[in-house]
Amino acid sequence: WDHFQGQCYYFSKDEANWTTSLESCRALGASLAILRTEEELGFALRCESRRNYWIGLEQRDNGWWWIDGTAFDPGFEVRADNSCGVLNHLGIGPSFCRTQKSWICSRPDNSVLWKE
Repeated sequence: WDHFQGQCYYFSKDEANWTTSLESCRALGASLAILRTEEELGFALRCESRRNYWIGLEQRDNGWWWIDGTAFDPGFEVRADNSCGVLNHLGIGPSFCRTQKSWICSRPDNSVLWKE
């Protein structure tokens, strides 16, 4: 896990479709990563290793939504079946949900510093 601005991020080496990736993150007590800020996006881009990673973004109801229910304005054209979000070295884009990719999980950094 990598730490950044109060979040922990896990960059998988395995590959799966979007739904299985989401379930894998949940099994770790996390979710697919939500990259709302330029800083978070920059961090993820610095950490990624030229792979394509699933993130917590999906197309539904004629729009793009983070998995926490907040809207996302993609700034890219979407073909009908490209309904899941992916991060690669170019940034965020659309991809077919059924394809096999690595994934990024995130969860709040709840580490506790113990005083002696």
